[in-house]
Amino acid sequence: MDEIKNLIKRGSITSVVILVYGLIIKEKIVYMGMFIGSLLSILSFYMICMDVKSIAARGGSYKAGIISYLKRYVIYGLALGIATYFFGIGMMLSTAIGLLNIKFNIYLMVLYKNFIKFKSKYLK
Repeated sequence: MDEIKNLIKRGSITSVVILVYGLIIKEKIVYMGMFIGSLLSILSFYMICMDVKSIAARGGSYKAGIISYLKRYVIYGLALGIATYFFGIGMMLSTAIGLLNIKFNIYLMVLYKNFIKFKSKYLK
């Protein structure tokens, strides 16, 4: 549970960095698209955590898993569709990159742990 909280915290920090960067360069695509995408990424990860917790507590249900999966992808589809409809392809691509926020943070955490293991094993 500590790693999940740590991941959500890192994702939030990444979202704030994206927002500040977008405001500094004054680019609407960055501070709106990527920031909203990164917030949706955090929301969907939180939804995954809550769904796993509820399915594990009640017992595994195939139907509940499919419904929760579909809810997340409907949210992704709506966000990308709204971004495309109102702002164009550039905003959609920016939002899609923002949706990769949690995945990016997971990869960074794994790389950091592997680096620490490598360092302690070979670089004493």
